[in-house]
Amino acid sequence: MKYDASRREFFRVGLSLPVAGMVLPAIGSATEPSEPIPFKTLGRTGLKVAPVGFGCGFTPDPSVIARAIDMGVNLFDTANDYSNGNSERLLAEGLKGRRDKAIVISKTPARNKSQAAADLESSLRNLQTDHVDVWLLHAKSTPQEVSDDLLEHGETAKKQGKIRFYGFSTHDINQMADHAVKSKLDVIVFTYNFTMGTTKDAAIQRAYEAGIGLAAIKVMAATGGAPPFGGRGGFAGGNREGAAPARPQRIQNPLPALKWVVRNPAIAAALPGIGDNDMLEMNFKAMKEKFTPEDQKMLVARNEEVRPYYCRMCFQCTGQCPKGVPVPDELRILAYADFYNDFLRARTHFQNLPEEAQAIRCSDCSACAVKCPNGVRVAERLIRAQEMLA
Repeated sequence: MKYDASRREFFRVGLSLPVAGMVLPAIGSATEPSEPIPFKTLGRTGLKVAPVGFGCGFTPDPSVIARAIDMGVNLFDTANDYSNGNSERLLAEGLKGRRDKAIVISKTPARNKSQAAADLESSLRNLQTDHVDVWLLHAKSTPQEVSDDLLEHGETAKKQGKIRFYGFSTHDINQMADHAVKSKLDVIVFTYNFTMGTTKDAAIQRAYEAGIGLAAIKVMAATGGAPPFGGRGGFAGGNREGAAPARPQRIQNPLPALKWVVRNPAIAAALPGIGDNDMLEMNFKAMKEKFTPEDQKMLVARNEEVRPYYCRMCFQCTGQCPKGVPVPDELRILAYADFYNDFLRARTHFQNLPEEAQAIRCSDCSACAVKCPNGVRVAERLIRAQEMLA
């Protein structure tokens, strides 16, 4: 599918999002900041957070967590269902003796009040704490998934002192922002990165003006980070004759992608995944370096390079597959493996799809009914996901 010039211009304009009020003071050595980190306020919660937090993922390194705290990073994002609670346990190890310096976000995939309550108790045990600062309903895609039953649980947990603030995470803030405002929730954690341009701006602004604290995930987008799977003993990803490469090469400097998110005054914090001290040092720089025209030029070029591979999560393909493939879900799941070097998370999420969805093979179709408005080669990506993760 050819991507026309008007769409390309749309994304170029999107990457030029104007930002006001984000002049960051100079910071010296990452381990010894010469000036304090310019904390931002997480909506009406009043919590002061570093503009770049710490995405814990499935298996965070406790020593890197401890170092992040010592550097001044104070916002940590995990979930009860990450690696069966192991992410929370490892975070607890890293926060030993430092819990009072940390703001902890955790999440539950629960679909009802009783399961949410059980997950919260599990999280408190895993985190070795008496409260979670921000407790989220995890990966909610429609307002119906944030039921009155679950909203009631949040209020009860607040009154019990087990959580301080309540909200949800979502991959589709366009669909979910108004429900958060109506429900008077405190926080939304949502997918946001440079490949999306201005497509999320209106929803972000509505939530921000309502006082909802906003934090962004998947902020590094398709900047790379993963070596070829063949070199790790996993799926080698051989291409069919005449097909495009399975994915583009990594880029040398992914920092502009993070700076693009940090510069938005409505976003209190970006939550990139941090696996080691090198990543911690790099991400820390986003709090002191301004977003430059050179950064914008690089991201525009990268956006075109990854166009056939990276799903922008516009959700326009939802329901298009006549066989019932959950196209946005499988494309997002594949990105964990291809762009975030997290095969375990990709495999886990794929195996959590309904069994009937897991069983579908796009290679059985002679042609794909799904047409991506952003130029993703949908059939090729779905076949790769199914061969790698099923």
